[in-house]
Amino acid sequence: MRLLTAALMLTAAPALAETYACTVEAFTTFSQDDTAFIEANLRKTYELTPQRNSVTLTMRSADFEGYTATYAVTRRDLLDTFAQREDRASVDLLVLPPRPADEIDREGKFNVTLTAQGNHYTNSWLLTCTRP
Repeated sequence: MRLLTAALMLTAAPALAETYACTVEAFTTFSQDDTAFIEANLRKTYELTPQRNSVTLTMRSADFEGYTATYAVTRRDLLDTFAQREDRASVDLLVLPPRPADEIDREGKFNVTLTAQGNHYTNSWLLTCTRP
């Protein structure tokens, strides 16, 4: 049984240090009235680099200050990899396929969800990622 579990974990591990280019497919927030905020979030672009125990996400935008954040992988199974980070204002969660490169080879892209939650907001982005 341990051998089977180890084999499943190895097949679920992403390719190391390959960087993907991501665009925002959809954005959701509590305040649907702030169309400028929604439109600005739809224009963001991201670079995503999955590694064995972490995921690095870089955001670029003409509307917001860019950033790079590292998310710790907290769970990996056959369907999803979950990575989380906490800062002083929010808890952020990334969910991506366990083997993004395989997904690109099959589908030409893969999707990632990014959610940022604070005490007075929840924002969620659906990203579509490809090789640059």
